[in-house]
Amino acid sequence: MRPQALDKNVEWLKYESLNETENSAVIALQWEKLSIPFKIEVDYVKEQLESFRRELRTENGFIWQSWDQAAQWCVQHNTNLEEALLWTDSATNGGFGGEKSFQAWSTKAQVLQKLGKGAEAAAVMQKALPYGSMNDVHQYARQLLGMKLSKMAFDVFKTNFEKYPTEFTTLMGMARGYSATGDYKNALKYANLALPLAPTQQKAGVQNMIDKLKDGKDIN
Repeated sequence: MRPQALDKNVEWLKYESLNETENSAVIALQWEKLSIPFKIEVDYVKEQLESFRRELRTENGFIWQSWDQAAQWCVQHNTNLEEALLWTDSATNGGFGGEKSFQAWSTKAQVLQKLGKGAEAAAVMQKALPYGSMNDVHQYARQLLGMKLSKMAFDVFKTNFEKYPTEFTTLMGMARGYSATGDYKNALKYANLALPLAPTQQKAGVQNMIDKLKDGKDIN
């Protein structure tokens, strides 16, 4: 630890947390004219995984949400995917109540996708789609777009639209889906249909998308 001079006097002893990351932080003891910083580091991924394993052996292991939360964390951090797949098996198990949860099944699909098992992931999501709300399905399709899976995203947007054909959300889904496949003509058609239904705070954004499509630009 190397003391550092402060520009201003600190009358009462205090501790500042600086340069925070998932794995570390610098703690600075400050008093009078000095700051004494020291670094704390942890193996965040290892510690969090151990925390999940302990939690899943408690009463929290009897509900699907706990298994799903652990698996979703692994997806977000791209780690421990083989064990995460086992956790998704528990999350979607009828014994824990997640067999009809769109969230649980979509997490399983994301783990499979991360493991390079795209065909299995697609099959899982086909099973999950009937359990999702309109917004659940729309957001899943948006995630697929983010992963550059345009054809799969379009199919999901279309399924959602066929179920809810007069909703702003699904009309915009079709616009995004067609745009992602390069069909700007049909994308423009659905964006124009969505515009009158757009919430006030979103109308300008939809109009901007329409202008982009007219110029032959992707809106995603």
